[in-house]
Amino acid sequence: MRRRLIALVLPVVSIAVLAGCGGGGGTEAKAVSVQTVQLAAENTQAAESTQFTMTIAVGSGTRRHAVKASGVGSGDGKLGRVVIEGPDGTSIEELIVDDAIYMNLDGLPAATEGIPDGKHWLRIGFDDLADQLGLDLGELRDQARSSTPTSGLEYLQGLSGDVTRVADDTINGEHATRYRATLDYSLVADKLDGLSAEAKGQLRKLGTVPADVWIDDHDRVVKMHYTITGSAVGADSASRTAEVTTQITAFDVAVDVQAPPADDVIDITDLPGSEGASSGTIPA
Repeated sequence: MRRRLIALVLPVVSIAVLAGCGGGGGTEAKAVSVQTVQLAAENTQAAESTQFTMTIAVGSGTRRHAVKASGVGSGDGKLGRVVIEGPDGTSIEELIVDDAIYMNLDGLPAATEGIPDGKHWLRIGFDDLADQLGLDLGELRDQARSSTPTSGLEYLQGLSGDVTRVADDTINGEHATRYRATLDYSLVADKLDGLSAEAKGQLRKLGTVPADVWIDDHDRVVKMHYTITGSAVGADSASRTAEVTTQITAFDVAVDVQAPPADDVIDITDLPGSEGASSGTIPA
């Protein structure tokens, strides 16, 4: 069970690196500088907080399953709230606060085994998670900070080749310009600090991925879309793809996130039968 719970946490830690989709009108394609997109990414990252939505559609052909997420997070990654909805109607609410992740599993009955009656929140401290993942606490904090949608835009520092202006569009009710670019994940892995060698190796396996990026009239990235083939991540079929779409729907919004009441929380190290109850680590 505890391995399943750790797997549920990872979408929060990785949610930052994913960015989203959209359509476009019909203007003449024109080449622009890579720095145009990278500067817009930096402007977006400068926001104190962002509100976002994200969809990951996985499958092949017309058989696709979508996982949706929506939430809000501070620019430094210290506070956040995310609701993740599965294709079968299940859901998880996750909070990031006080160097810990709190998970409400009420919407995911299969994961509540072992949770005492009357407890609705599972706490996973960053120190426990760092032990489980083989990281030190500083590295985990860096990853948490990089898990906000705006910090994930650091991936745009891995753009290579030409960037093409595709079309005018409307995002969040305002004008935006759509660009098409190429993400080189080898460059991304080289430029991102705070990632383990294993994580960088996984990034390099993705190779180069075409991406669409939308920039508003304030020179901020407000939307991005890309598709990853199954073969790039070791899936059985290359026809299986993951289509990722993230949209930043508001900037500098209030992030009012507080830890749940203590009497409604159980720590992952205190789960019945957990050897970590005395050692302070998550059992394998």
